[in-house]
Amino acid sequence: MYDLIAPAFFQKKSCRLPGIGQLTLISVPAEIEFTNKQILAPVQKIDFTPKSGDENMYNEFSAISELMRKKLDEEGSIKLAGIGDFYKEINGKLRFEPVVLNPIFLQPVAAVRTIRQDAEHNMLVGDKKTTNVEMTEFLNDEASVVSPDRWYIWAIVLGLIGVGVLAMYGYQNGWNLLGNWTPVI
Repeated sequence: MYDLIAPAFFQKKSCRLPGIGQLTLISVPAEIEFTNKQILAPVQKIDFTPKSGDENMYNEFSAISELMRKKLDEEGSIKLAGIGDFYKEINGKLRFEPVVLNPIFLQPVAAVRTIRQDAEHNMLVGDKKTTNVEMTEFLNDEASVVSPDRWYIWAIVLGLIGVGVLAMYGYQNGWNLLGNWTPVI
């Protein structure tokens, strides 16, 4: 009889059991861990909210939940297949423990980017849609347009400046290479 609760619960993602409380299925999406390069599996958690003030509410589980309350009073626990276990504590408080999934079903997946050098793929450059092959051709053409290296022009200019400085020095101080020139009186 309790087997009727699980299919309805997983289909509607919520199940209100009058006099007991409400079960809610909460979906936690997959998470990406950039530091470990992993994608963690999405999980679903079952949340139990104890009974509220709507004791007079009736639904398709009213008869089942009344039988569940009687069994909880007599035995102290009820097992709902695929959902979890209800326990009645000594102080009369109701406690729910959801079924724990086998960790082998929740293994993370490696998230490694695969880039193939010889495969053509689309890419967005600015607001222009292009391919990696077109961008490689464009960049190679642009590299060949670079002006040729003209270092020798700078060498000639610096050499002329040096010769000019030497000529000015020689004009002002004379052209004697030994440096012992004395003026004639």
